[in-house]
Amino acid sequence: MLNKLKFLKKPKTILILIILSTAFLRLYRLDFPNKYVFDEVYHAFTAREYLKGSKEAWEWWTKPPPGVAYEWTHPPLAKEMMTASMFLSHSQDGWAWRLPGALLGSLSVYLIFLLGLNLLKSESASLLAAFIFSIDGLNFVQSRIGMNDIYMITFMLASLLFFVRKKYFLSALLVGLSFASKWSAIYLFCMYLLIFLYDVFKLNDKSPLNIIKKYGRPTIYFIAIPLIIYLFSYLPFFLLGHSFDQFKQLQQQMWWYHTGLKATHTYSSPWWSWPLNLYPVWYFVDYQKNNVANIFTSGNTAVFWVGIGTLILTLWEAIKKRSSNLLIIITGFLVFWLPWSISPRIMFLYHFSPSVPFLALSLAYQLNMQLVDKKGRKLVIILLLLMIINFVLFFPMLTGIPIPRKFVNLFFVTNLSKNPF
Repeated sequence: MLNKLKFLKKPKTILILIILSTAFLRLYRLDFPNKYVFDEVYHAFTAREYLKGSKEAWEWWTKPPPGVAYEWTHPPLAKEMMTASMFLSHSQDGWAWRLPGALLGSLSVYLIFLLGLNLLKSESASLLAAFIFSIDGLNFVQSRIGMNDIYMITFMLASLLFFVRKKYFLSALLVGLSFASKWSAIYLFCMYLLIFLYDVFKLNDKSPLNIIKKYGRPTIYFIAIPLIIYLFSYLPFFLLGHSFDQFKQLQQQMWWYHTGLKATHTYSSPWWSWPLNLYPVWYFVDYQKNNVANIFTSGNTAVFWVGIGTLILTLWEAIKKRSSNLLIIITGFLVFWLPWSISPRIMFLYHFSPSVPFLALSLAYQLNMQLVDKKGRKLVIILLLLMIINFVLFFPMLTGIPIPRKFVNLFFVTNLSKNPF
């Protein structure tokens, strides 16, 4: 039997298995339900209106049909990609507007592997990171719904990959795609600025001329290219007859919306609770006679809880070893999480999803170091099994598979005030 399993020792084989399983699970039942789920009443509805050439879909002052709303509060790229998918597939069913997100979600797992190779310098750690990220329920569900989070995250990861490879033009291009999907990509600019400042601090020659020579061109890239892409994403807005003054007003409306939103929601949660995975977000329910089909967006609790400890260890090692690569991982986690602590608007667990890739990288780094001895390998196997069990148990509630109501209630008895059953 062991001889038959020797292929598992081949990293490329393991990577292919991870990517194939990732793609299969993200595409599985992608057509269910064939109606709007959660914020698809904004994003997917607006994408369908784009397909019709609707001018009103771009305007904040127009009144939408009952039960849906025009989504103008975020940049349009993610919705435009959903529109392109429906156009190319000649379908306006649910799977068509969800397909780009599922494909990008699968790609993001591969990007985690590549980032692991560049930052952790270890093939085994990179495989661990990709696998751990692939079974995170939070990004899994965001890959299967017509919202813009996974678009921003995938473009962000691709940008970071090119950034650490010092291919700044491509990195800036992908920053633009990320920012044109969701404004929270602005934190990526903050991350790059911190990295540049850290690099300047390490320079022997800190003269202005040397700094300009070294960082002048990348700075221009990261200012000009994202701006051009952001404006280009609004090309249909202009082609439909809107003026540049209306474009500026739209950006103001977007800013006022996100900084002044005082709404409440049963499934909202404070920023500090996200790493603990305390408040999943209920996206969909279908009550049946004895069963119930749910879709919750929820992180993998084993990944989140163990990951918190590894972040502390990784931060300590980053300082002790003066490792810029480990600092990038810690910075990535914090820069996409901590700003929410001062956000005035209503918040949800899915706002934590951009930090999870860095959590997976930190977790993989620490687990990989335990593989050097027999005792450590046993610990890694136990932790990985806990993560797999968590994903398998919650899989029906991530994908809307009907299961007995009593089984569902087992997972929510500690939160009866938010339990809909």
